[in-house]
Amino acid sequence: RIIIFHKGIKKEIVILLAISLVCDIRTKKIKNYITLSFAGIGLITNFICNGFKGATLSLLGWFGPVAILFILHVLKMLGAGDIKLFAAIGAIMGFKFAMYAIFFSFLAGGIIGIAYLALRKNFRERFKYFIDYLKSCLLAHRLTEYKDFVNKGDKDSFRFTFAAVPGTLAALICALVK
Repeated sequence: RIIIFHKGIKKEIVILLAISLVCDIRTKKIKNYITLSFAGIGLITNFICNGFKGATLSLLGWFGPVAILFILHVLKMLGAGDIKLFAAIGAIMGFKFAMYAIFFSFLAGGIIGIAYLALRKNFRERFKYFIDYLKSCLLAHRLTEYKDFVNKGDKDSFRFTFAAVPGTLAALICALVK
């Protein structure tokens, strides 16, 4: 069961997603003041509506995505702003909702990524690079940075908010339908 703490909280998620998307498109980053402000709103709202239990669930919702997604940031596969966006979503909606949002966002990212590779007609090249990356990690017995896109320019980058927005909205729709 996904806990939606307050009936009006759906609006905050949609506003957070819209502001984060616009900010990421304009500046290539999701600013801390955006994610921290919304995380604070989630914490305060959940405390007011549900007391210390609500605040505890809100904090778990914030820390959970950070802990789970941090390794992807270390490997340069996911930006810190994207992780903080999911943390803010978790602070507002709770840990379980954040996990659904992450799942649907990665699903959306996969679909968008495949479409992007098909349009660029370099699926085979990208897939070969990914397999070579996995082989090198296995041979070295450690995870290394996924460096191929570092300093390659905008045309090769993928703004993960393009996946996080529809993924989180899908999670919100699923939560509302239940």
